[in-house]
Amino acid sequence: MKDILSLIPNEVNDYVKSLIEGQDLVIRTVPKRRTKHGDYRKFNNKHVITINQIDNKYRFLLILIHELAHFNVYKKNIRTNPHGTIWKNEFKKLLQPILEKNIFPHFLQILIKSHMKNPKSSFSYDSPLEMELNKYDNDNENYTYLEDIEIGNFFRYNNDKLYKKIEKRRKRYLCIENNTGRKYLFLPHAKVDLI
Repeated sequence: MKDILSLIPNEVNDYVKSLIEGQDLVIRTVPKRRTKHGDYRKFNNKHVITINQIDNKYRFLLILIHELAHFNVYKKNIRTNPHGTIWKNEFKKLLQPILEKNIFPHFLQILIKSHMKNPKSSFSYDSPLEMELNKYDNDNENYTYLEDIEIGNFFRYNNDKLYKKIEKRRKRYLCIENNTGRKYLFLPHAKVDLI
């Protein structure tokens, strides 16, 4: 538990400790995954939360509380949609004492409160929140957000294929993969390499 507590802001250590102490729960960090930030599963009769190794204490804390909400819903033996109303209410309940401590920088706190009115399955779907959280990463990545490049420009995503930005849809950008002509929708905060 000491390792996990070192990955979150000190101001909430006692609260988080009270949530996990005495629980039949294993929490561990894992190498960064492309498709998810964290995960809760019951595996071989053990409750396991895995969270990507990240150095952003605010992001780590939000992911941890997100996954603890899944754990609590499972413990109550409630069968529901993974990110349905019951999970949302549990997530809000667990995060509220943290929000009351005002540990987040001002603008980040505002965006988190807004997000928590109707939390999504991932912070990644909330572009303003995701971009604000990125400011507290320590990896010094050199990237550009897709929303910051002009329509018609080419970019690489995940140092992989070449895409062309075509147009903005409601919340995402329509892009076309250069070699195949296949079309994809990208979130505005996709980190891309401008060509």
